[in-house]
Amino acid sequence: MHPSLPFLFLLLLSPCGAETGYPAFDVFTSSAQLGLGGAGFLNPSSISSKLNPASTVKDKVFTTSIIRYPASITSQSAGLSLPWKNGTGSASIRHISYGTFRGYNDDAQPTKTYQSGDTWLRGSYSRQLVNIPLRFGMNTQLYSSSLEDYRIRVLEFSAGGIVYFEQEKGTLGLSIHQIGKEFSSNAVGILLPKTVLSGSKKLAHLPLTLFIDALPSWLISNTELFIGGIFQVNNVMQIRWGTSTRKGDHNIQQGLLQSILGASGFGVGYATGPTLIHYSTFIYGTGAVIQGLEIGIRL
Repeated sequence: MHPSLPFLFLLLLSPCGAETGYPAFDVFTSSAQLGLGGAGFLNPSSISSKLNPASTVKDKVFTTSIIRYPASITSQSAGLSLPWKNGTGSASIRHISYGTFRGYNDDAQPTKTYQSGDTWLRGSYSRQLVNIPLRFGMNTQLYSSSLEDYRIRVLEFSAGGIVYFEQEKGTLGLSIHQIGKEFSSNAVGILLPKTVLSGSKKLAHLPLTLFIDALPSWLISNTELFIGGIFQVNNVMQIRWGTSTRKGDHNIQQGLLQSILGASGFGVGYATGPTLIHYSTFIYGTGAVIQGLEIGIRL
C-alpha cells in the first residue's frame, strides 16, 4: 500500500459523520453545499450527499460540480432534476478519485499500480402532499468502492419529510439515511442508519436564509450541530457561509486565525441568465483547504 494512503483517508474522514461505517457517504460532492460548511440539508440539490431526500430541485436543471481536496483527491458529480409524476425526480452520478498508487507486497517490493475511488449512482423522488404543507421524498443509491484488491458494493436507501410554515417563512425537516445492506464485499464495514434534524428560516429584515442541522447521538456530547446561511446580495449574487461544532475537533491550536476559520465553509454564487455558478471553499483547522466549482443550468 502507498505510504501516503492512510493520510488521504484521515483527511477525508474529518468532515464526515461520527456514526457511520462508510464515511465516504458524507464527504462533500456539491460545491454549493461546500460553502455551507456541512449545513443545508434543506437546501435543494440533485448532487449533494448532505441532503434531505424531500429537498429536491423542483425545476428542470442540470448540475455539475468538481471539488479538489488536498493530496490531489478529486470529487466529480453530475445530476439532473425534472418534474415527474406530480412531483420531482432526479438522477445523479458522483465519483471520488483518491489517485493512482503503486502496490507493495509483504516484502516491501513494488508490484503493479492500482487506482482507488468511490462511485455513487442515485435516483430520487419527492412530492408535495395535496392541501397539506408537507413534502416527502426518498432516494436509492448504489455505492461502489475499490482499494487495491478490496471491493465494496452497498445498496442504500434514505427517506425524509419537510413541513412548511408559510407565514413564518420557515421549514422543519427529518430524514433517515444509510438504510441498506452490502451485497458484494470482501472488506469489513458496517452500514449504520443516521438521523438528521433540520430547519431553515428566511429572515424578514435581512436577505438571509439560515440553515441549522443536527446529527443526534445517544450521547448528547457527541451530537453534532451545523449552522450556515445564504445572503442574497442582489438578483444575481449570493454569499454562503457555514460552520459546525466540529470546529473544536479541528482546532489544533496552531494559530488564532486557524482556530477561528477551522471547520468553516465560504462561497460565492453568481447567476447569469439560466446559469448559476458557485465557487466555494472549506477550511480545516490544520489550514488545509478544499475548493470547489459548481455550474447549474436551467433547461
